[in-house]
Amino acid sequence: MNNISDTIYKKILFCVFIFSFSVVVYRAFNVSCLDNSPARNSIYGDGYSDKNTLSSAKYFYDSGFIKTAFLPVHDYYPEQLQTNAYTHYPAIPNILAGFYAVIFNSYNEFVLRIIPMLLSIAFFFFIFFVLKHVTKNNLIALIGGCSLVLADYYIAWADNLHQHLYGEFLKWIYFYLLYNYFKSGASNKISFIPMLIIMLLQVNISFEQPVFLGVLTLGFSIIYKKSIFTFETISAGIFVAIGFGLHILQNAIYFNSIDLAISDMKSAFMLRTAGVELTIQKAEAPFTWKNYWEVPFNWFNRMERFYFFPGWAVLILGITAMKNLKQTNNELYKIIWVLFFASISWTICMAQHAFIHSFTNKHFSIFYALLIGISLPLFINNFKIAWNDKSKKKIVFYTLLSLYMFAMFLTQQFIPVYILFGFGYHH
Repeated sequence: MNNISDTIYKKILFCVFIFSFSVVVYRAFNVSCLDNSPARNSIYGDGYSDKNTLSSAKYFYDSGFIKTAFLPVHDYYPEQLQTNAYTHYPAIPNILAGFYAVIFNSYNEFVLRIIPMLLSIAFFFFIFFVLKHVTKNNLIALIGGCSLVLADYYIAWADNLHQHLYGEFLKWIYFYLLYNYFKSGASNKISFIPMLIIMLLQVNISFEQPVFLGVLTLGFSIIYKKSIFTFETISAGIFVAIGFGLHILQNAIYFNSIDLAISDMKSAFMLRTAGVELTIQKAEAPFTWKNYWEVPFNWFNRMERFYFFPGWAVLILGITAMKNLKQTNNELYKIIWVLFFASISWTICMAQHAFIHSFTNKHFSIFYALLIGISLPLFINNFKIAWNDKSKKKIVFYTLLSLYMFAMFLTQQFIPVYILFGFGYHH
């Protein structure tokens, strides 16, 4: 596999950081979640959740955390002064925003984005660190990392007020710790404790990430221990249950009833799996068996909106790369397959939520980065061979594939992320 020197790697990485984070900072102080443009909505951010987190921060700043048992309050900012807590989603991101408001003595949106942005700097470099650690290859790490940090996946979410930044960063940390744990023989059970703590935190940051981490833990147990029921999978499951129990307890304190708390979460579960609301009039379109046919296409169609290269191209490149990897590095080959199943797990568990919210494609990030980092150098090398051999069919195929990737990058990343909702954005 091709590689580059540490010196070149560091220089390129520094340049990439300056450019990427410049867009992040510009967006942070110019693109508000309070306007109705697409700049922070749906694909290029979760403006709806950001607005609700901002609402919670203002409420906590004004009234403290106790009245709602630390649960977030939506629609409190900027006009409606409601005090109904939102119980369906974990509260840690909203609590953190409330702490930021108290610490900075301000609930200004752009002030609250300061700490998430500082955290995202560490996340930026950690992405490259993990990829380099797992592949032992500067070029793979650089390509894989750049496919994330130069794209919507990082730029539009690096200053996120809600769960996306926290959840993704902890997901990468968990993957890194889990990889090291099993590579070292999985004998020191004490070293698994940080992963259990992360699992506990993740349940109270977002219900999405624990599903991913659970499948990841199961997959690693199968790879390295050839077993499903292991100390790691069982303890991880226990801590998911504890974390979820803490959220139920929080809701029960707010409702002053454990029965109401359970009924409320049952209603949320039905809505997010099938689009059926039990307690109020149906709020969103039902998810039926017919929609399942669209799900696999969503996985790859949405990739071009979040990552540097379009999903269908990555699928084509990845098939060749995985065949090669199976022969050269069977262990990494298995890990990438585990990452794929972890990436689609939320779609299976909470089909309606994943179907409605395109940002759930973020779960593919580690799988995507490793696969594109491995497959792109192989693609370029095969293109060179075809050119030297003057194989017309292969040259035409590789040329068309290259043009397709460039066109998708131009229309789905360069124009919207860097210009339209980046440096060229005017609110």
